[in-house]
Amino acid sequence: MNMSGIIKDSLRYPFSDWKKILFLGLIVVIYTISINIIPFNIHSGFTYQFLVISLLINFFILGYFFKIIQYSLKNTKKLPKFSNWVNLFKNGFKLTFVGLIYSIPATLPLILLTSSLLNFYLYQPTLFIFIMGAIEHIHPILWSFVYILYFLILFPISLIAIANMAKNDGKLSYAFKFKEIFDKIKNIGWIKFYSWYLLTSVINYLIFLIGLLIVIISILFHTYQIEKFIDALILTPYIYIFFSRSIALIYKSDQNNLN
Repeated sequence: MNMSGIIKDSLRYPFSDWKKILFLGLIVVIYTISINIIPFNIHSGFTYQFLVISLLINFFILGYFFKIIQYSLKNTKKLPKFSNWVNLFKNGFKLTFVGLIYSIPATLPLILLTSSLLNFYLYQPTLFIFIMGAIEHIHPILWSFVYILYFLILFPISLIAIANMAKNDGKLSYAFKFKEIFDKIKNIGWIKFYSWYLLTSVINYLIFLIGLLIVIISILFHTYQIEKFIDALILTPYIYIFFSRSIALIYKSDQNNLN
């Protein structure tokens, strides 16, 4: 499938079943509410309870994201059912784990350097001003490096890793078969792959702007909470579904039809 076909199919796909979009939207709304009502006191027992609830809901959302990829790889045309909830939670946990592992090369240097500067300061308190000045100037550069490394290199590769795991019955090890993953991207074509990544990112950003416009209008008409609810109910699940579908289609679009 060419790029135009991938994007058109992915944009239409969420509309294959409005009921499932709205159901996923309700889950996103519940997740949003659980995040917003977490107490500010980190030592509060309620804080940990709401954090656990939010985490479980997030696993469920990611699990459905993964299920869409699995079904799309099998050429299904409709959204999958919300069935086998235990499996959804398990797969959501796997996706979270994969995301964390793939983020390590970007975040680890920042953590190590920051901790090194902190330790140096603790043992050399008279150099406080020098250290704080160094951190102030180094951190923006480091954050820029982390951002570029993660979002332009690690994150897109992790998406193919997730699709590779979905293709192989959700087996976690397939997300870390790096030769297989890079061969897949090579067969897709690096230019085509990054063109897809940038194009889908632009589409996601445009949908985000629609949500932002809704928020601005809602503020003007004093209906912010209602519009925020609509954004979580419709726009966010649409982005989830569109993006997961497009991941599966770009994975299947390799030149040699491997795997």
